[in-house]
Amino acid sequence: MTRGNGTLWTAVDDLLARADLEGILANKLGPLEARRQRLRGDPVPKRLAAEEQLARASMMAAIPLLGRIREIVDGPLLLLKGPEVACRYPDRARSFVDIDLLVEDGHRVHDALRAGGFAEVDDPELFRDHHHLRPLQLPGLWLQVEIHLRPMLPEQAEAPLAEIFEAAVPSSLAIDGISAPRAEHHALMLAAHAWGHEPLGRLRDLIDVAAVVEIADETELARSAKRWGMDQIWRTTAAASAALLEGGRTPVAIRVFGRHLATVRERTVLENHLLRWLHSFWELPFRRALLRTGGVLRQELLPDPGESWRDKFLRVRSALLHPSRSMTEHTEGWRGELESGKAGEQ
Repeated sequence: MTRGNGTLWTAVDDLLARADLEGILANKLGPLEARRQRLRGDPVPKRLAAEEQLARASMMAAIPLLGRIREIVDGPLLLLKGPEVACRYPDRARSFVDIDLLVEDGHRVHDALRAGGFAEVDDPELFRDHHHLRPLQLPGLWLQVEIHLRPMLPEQAEAPLAEIFEAAVPSSLAIDGISAPRAEHHALMLAAHAWGHEPLGRLRDLIDVAAVVEIADETELARSAKRWGMDQIWRTTAAASAALLEGGRTPVAIRVFGRHLATVRERTVLENHLLRWLHSFWELPFRRALLRTGGVLRQELLPDPGESWRDKFLRVRSALLHPSRSMTEHTEGWRGELESGKAGEQ
C-alpha cells in the first residue's frame, strides 16, 4: 500500500481530476475534491462547498461531544472510523455523521449516557444482535453516537478484544482519556466494516484504509489479519488499494465487481449483481463461498420482505433492460414506473 511522503494524496488527486461531480459525491469524496479545487484556484460548486462545510462542522462538533462523553463515563473509550480517520486526511477533508466508540462494557456505557442526557434514536428492531447498540444523540446536535459491543467483522472472523484494548494508542484528536485502536487493528476494522456494508463499494473506504496503513507495520498487519480470520478480505483490500492508489496490477475482484472505483463512479446494475453473486469467493474458502450461493440465488429470485411479486417484476425488468444504469438511476427508474402504474389505477 501507499506509504507516506504525500504519495497517497497525489494518487487520490489524480483520480479526482478524472472524475465527474456525481461520481465524486457517490464515493463520499466531496470535501477532498473541494479542497483540490480551492488549491487550484478554481470555483467550488455549491454541492462540494456544502460537503466541505459539513466536514468542518462535524469535526468542530465531535471534539466537545467526545469531551462530554468522557465526563459522563469512565473506562476505556476507543474512537473508531469517522473523526479518527479524518485526522489522517489533508486538512481533515473527510465528513462523518456519527461517533463510533468501542468500549469494554457497552450496556453500562450506553445506560450512563442515557442518564446523562443522551436520547436513543432510530428503530430499535434494527439493533437486535447488532455489533453496536441503538444510536444515541444529544438534543440539538446532529451527530449520533454508536457504542460498539464488538468490531463489525465478517462471520468467520473474530477480533481479540483484550488485545485491541491493550494495544490502544492516544487518539489523533488529542482529547484526554480518548484512545484509538493501534493502526494495524484499525486498518482491519475499517476494511471489515466496508466489506460488511458493500465489498469494494466506495473509493473513500479504500482511502480510509490506506491512510491508516501509512502509519502501520504491514508485516504485523498481515499477521493480525490471519489471526483474526480476515486474511482473504485483507489481501483483496490491499490489492485493490495498490491497484488504484499505487498503479499496481489490477486484481480480479476489481475487474469483476469493482470497475467503478477506478473511474470514481457509482456501481452499475450489472456490477451490483456480480457483487452479490461473487463477492463471497474473495471472503471465504471456496467451499463455504459455494454453499453461500444458494442463499444468494434465493434472494435474487424471491421478492424482498414486504415487496409484491408485481414490484419484483418491475425491478427485474428494469435491471434487464438497463444493466449499465447506475444503481441510483435504476432505483429511481423502477420506483417511478411503479408510482406511475399506481397513479394510473386510481
